[in-house]
Amino acid sequence: MTIPYYWSSVDWPRFVEDYPPPPAFTSAMAALSDDGLRALQDQRFRERVREAWDVPFYRDRWRAAGLEPGDVRGLDDITKIPTFTSEDVKESIEAEPPFGAHQNFALKAMATPLKIQSSGGTSGLPRPTLFDPVAWEGQAIQFARAFHAQGGEVGDILQITLTNSLANTAWCSSTAAMHWCGMVPLTTGSGVVTPSKRQLELAREWGTAGWVAFGEYMKILAETAAREGIDLRRDLTTKFIHTYLGVDVEGHLRKLLSDAWGCEVFDNYGTHEVGLVGFECRAHDSLHVNDDTAYLEIADRDTGAILGVGEPGNLVVTSLHRSVPPIIRYDLKDLMRTSARDTCGCGLRTTKLSGFLGRSDEMVKLRATSVYPRSAQDVVAGDARTTGEFLCIVETVGEGLASRERMRVQIETRGGHEAELQADMVTKLHTAFGVGVDVEIVPAGSLATHTGLGGEGKVKRLLDLR
Repeated sequence: MTIPYYWSSVDWPRFVEDYPPPPAFTSAMAALSDDGLRALQDQRFRERVREAWDVPFYRDRWRAAGLEPGDVRGLDDITKIPTFTSEDVKESIEAEPPFGAHQNFALKAMATPLKIQSSGGTSGLPRPTLFDPVAWEGQAIQFARAFHAQGGEVGDILQITLTNSLANTAWCSSTAAMHWCGMVPLTTGSGVVTPSKRQLELAREWGTAGWVAFGEYMKILAETAAREGIDLRRDLTTKFIHTYLGVDVEGHLRKLLSDAWGCEVFDNYGTHEVGLVGFECRAHDSLHVNDDTAYLEIADRDTGAILGVGEPGNLVVTSLHRSVPPIIRYDLKDLMRTSARDTCGCGLRTTKLSGFLGRSDEMVKLRATSVYPRSAQDVVAGDARTTGEFLCIVETVGEGLASRERMRVQIETRGGHEAELQADMVTKLHTAFGVGVDVEIVPAGSLATHTGLGGEGKVKRLLDLR
């Protein structure tokens, strides 16, 4: 087979024109009318659908839903296509290993260079995703747009505290910095790879301007700095933090990080397969959607019906740029809401996306009430007596007809006044959840084994023992 050389595998001038990196992205989106954006999205959607008919995963699912080629003529017909979830992808991989009916075609053809990244893996093998150069560099451009909008400048050092591993956030960040926005990536990895004290020493000595990190790890770095006598404001040159705040509706985690680091904190939202769907700019007015690479729908979490602007529901994403593999109507089970496209104070004109509101697949039914464990974040992080760390444990108590499901929320304390904190948390979480839960106050640092705090990947907030 002919070797598919990376830099000759794509018409790169055309690629850059189609998916403008910064600073051209701002002017390109500002100049694009709403009708023009719709036409662009429609064109790319039709191309992805045409490609997907040749992919067994989609062809079989769509025909089972009564569709034939030509039935979906554009975005106006998108709801004819059934959604899919990560469970469908797992089943596809199990049925047709190693990469599933949605991806095996790419490895067989090997028409372009391919890279394997993965998502999940908390039980069993992780879920692999193949990337060709368009998918890879497209996601990098998404990140580059975010760094630019958040104050990153040419020559700035960007310290990336996620490891270049099977997960792809660190790879996207370092590729974005080096290929598409002139920043200098410093790939320290997580605290497991580079100890927190050394992370801070490197930032001080080498002049880190921006950080890519989960919010929880930036808290750990701030606590480490306090212990080591490092003044984050005086000794470091931090300009911005690119992070993922989770359910931070009241802004407690953002304020904690901003106060500690003395810089702006920017929320972002992305997925392994589709990339950085939305990013915050310096106006801090919701997240800008990368409208030319992702088409968003919000679906009712129970019925699947598509909801209007401003209504919260499951985020359903269609990738407009990637063909290996196509991603069409992927129900991410993340609760979000969208806002109509508008011109922002930063100059960008995009659809807007709310911050993260929770996960449908983490929803627990307690006494006929839907409870989302991550909605405890605002309550816990907003109380200075806690470390901000918590874990929701769901278990079945009792037997037979007397059995019931119970949620225990373990909350780390900074020490002292445990009884008062426990009573206050019972009341506040009752309000947040809409149902009473048990609260257990535990020592600082005791939950890291279960939550994964300080390690690789997202922090876990639900332990289901049922």
